[in-house]
Amino acid sequence: HIAHQKHCKCIITLRSLSLLLRSISRKRSKMGSLAKRIGQLFASESSSILRTIRSNKIPHSLSQRLDTTLKDSHDMKVFGLGTLSSMSSRERYARFTHSMYGIYSAMEQELDLSTSSNNPSASVQHFWSRHENILRRSEKLEQDLIDVGFDIESAEHSPATLVYIHALQVAGENDRKCGGGLLLGHAYTRYLADLMGGSVLATPTRLALGLKNGSPQQYSFDFDGEELELDRKGYVELIYQDLNASGDILINEGTNGDNLVDESESALEEIVDEARCAFRYNVEVYSEEPIWLDSIVGLKNIVSGWVLR
Repeated sequence: HIAHQKHCKCIITLRSLSLLLRSISRKRSKMGSLAKRIGQLFASESSSILRTIRSNKIPHSLSQRLDTTLKDSHDMKVFGLGTLSSMSSRERYARFTHSMYGIYSAMEQELDLSTSSNNPSASVQHFWSRHENILRRSEKLEQDLIDVGFDIESAEHSPATLVYIHALQVAGENDRKCGGGLLLGHAYTRYLADLMGGSVLATPTRLALGLKNGSPQQYSFDFDGEELELDRKGYVELIYQDLNASGDILINEGTNGDNLVDESESALEEIVDEARCAFRYNVEVYSEEPIWLDSIVGLKNIVSGWVLR
């Protein structure tokens, strides 16, 4: 009789475990779908911009090549869940923002060095000298961390962040040594995301975490101080134009004689490959902490903040 009871309890436990696993699986599936929907919502205006601008449709241009990475390397699910997870608490937001601060600080330092050093990369110099005033994010991220009382000086970067930072440093060193444009792949991956999809994240983040007005600053771009007379769409067009021009500089500097076609392809494809690597580094950073349950909390915080505003 005792053995029969133990057998029945075992069956019940196994059935309960099976039901729990199936429930978790269903929730993960739903959250994955939700993350994609949210990512698509954030990307809707971006898609409209990408469809209507012209510079990324020039055959064989650097912009057209870079946009192929959006299809084969941009993980909408991870970016959607990771973004929602960063809104689950101020502590989680601070850690994520600190990762972004480390990444942008490293990238912008390498862009500065590749523009102003004794051995600048002409292609990187062309792009960064024209856009650094508007695109630079590190100071804004630093202010976002100060706004939530994060101790920047004593904090250490996460393992995935350190890997990304090292990759940026290697890319910068390579560009200065060989006159390449690997940093353009990293700039494309981060800054275009900020200009397009990231621009709609400020309000949900502020509502979810109860941040003060004007925070976070990392998603804001100031065009007023520049004599461009452009809106966001016009500025994205200009970004693509200058990426193409940087690609042309690489081709003109790095080609000669019979190797013209092969070297042109190689110079541009190296940048595209670096952009794919950058997307992978971003996936590691976004998913370094648990994202399934935290994304649910983040979504709940957005809804609560929206209702209580």
